[in-house]
Amino acid sequence: MLGVDDFATRRGQHYVTVLIDCETGQSLDLLPGRNAATLAGWLREHPGPEIICRDRGGSCADSTRTGAPNAIQVADRFHLWQNLATAVERSVRRHNEYLKEVAVRDDGLTNDAIAGHANTEKEMSPIEARICERHATVLALPAQKHGIREVARELHTGGNTVRRTARAAGPEELLSGRRQPRPSQLDPYKPHLDKHWAAGFTNAIHLHAELQELGHRGSHQTISEPPPT
Repeated sequence: MLGVDDFATRRGQHYVTVLIDCETGQSLDLLPGRNAATLAGWLREHPGPEIICRDRGGSCADSTRTGAPNAIQVADRFHLWQNLATAVERSVRRHNEYLKEVAVRDDGLTNDAIAGHANTEKEMSPIEARICERHATVLALPAQKHGIREVARELHTGGNTVRRTARAAGPEELLSGRRQPRPSQLDPYKPHLDKHWAAGFTNAIHLHAELQELGHRGSHQTISEPPPT
């Protein structure tokens, strides 16, 4: 099993790709940069790996398909755990206001102990600290002419997370899990989309075709997934 990952020798500027024998834990090679063609070339010159363990980035997947088309691709444990943590964090953020509501006992009286804790707790949680740090980083990197994909790779997160973070007025907006509604080309068609999404139908191509018949002129990418609830 061959492990593939990249890391920064100088954050935001210089990267290398490391190749690891997952069975022995030994480093096999260090490739300059993180170019897909470079990795594909190495795989062609070193045939043999039956399983390639990688992150979930598209570039590494393309390199493997080109350089080792018969190898099985699997996501590494670190990135799976990271994706899970991100999903849990997103869920907690969406339900943040409910988690902070004052608890009420069956007799209708406020639980003073919980209320006091909720009102006096000032210390930032690890999740909140990470969100604030990511917001600051995302705002700083584009200033250095980094694109969305580059920033996402730098932070080992998804492009949608980077976009959402970059659009937020501040970390408080991300912590609350709510954004001020903005006008959208889809606003006139939301009832139609909501009906399909509620029924579990989320095929963007088909939905886009239906909206075109109703007069929508936007791209299908704007309806690629249901809005967060």
